Amino acid sequence: MKHIKKSIALDLDGVIADIATSLENELVARDLIQEGNFEEWLTKDTKNKEILQIFNEPLFWKNMKPYKDAWHQINYWFSLGYDIYIVTARRQPNAISETTPWLESWNINTMKPIFCNLGEKINHIKKIDPVFVVEDNPREIRKLEEAGVKCYLRAQSYNQAYWNEFTTIESLLEIDLEN
Repeated sequence: MKHIKKSIALDLDGVIADIATSLENELVARDLIQEGNFEEWLTKDTKNKEILQIFNEPLFWKNMKPYKDAWHQINYWFSLGYDIYIVTARRQPNAISETTPWLESWNINTMKPIFCNLGEKINHIKKIDPVFVVEDNPREIRKLEEAGVKCYLRAQSYNQAYWNEFTTIESLLEIDLEN
């Protein structure tokens, strides 16, 4: 009998949660930038004190909104019997403590989130052995694909330079579980 994979691994920020809009709004409100490219802050370990301060504020995480397609698609996959794993690089204490309540408040059906450092997601994802992974960080996708994991890059303004390098989607609704 062939083992059928019934799990999906997703990044949280930039895949399910719209972190770019929330971060831009916060930076503009604090008069730190007019608008910007967030690649440095969202795909690498930032040392920027102002960004780290924002990332450790509970309200920043509480007020973030999910992408509508993510909410619908995750709950659909869950209803089909898939275990939905969130593997996230959220590391600040308040970001971690707000994650599960945020998922519950938006009624997003997932397993308990897995928190890890950037570059270490592969260690957790290999154990999950998912059908596929959706990630917004090209560096994480590169490692995962090198290990043979099927991945989709969620298109974001800050990862546009990689859209032709990886299988890129604009919406989770584009993913066909049959292929």
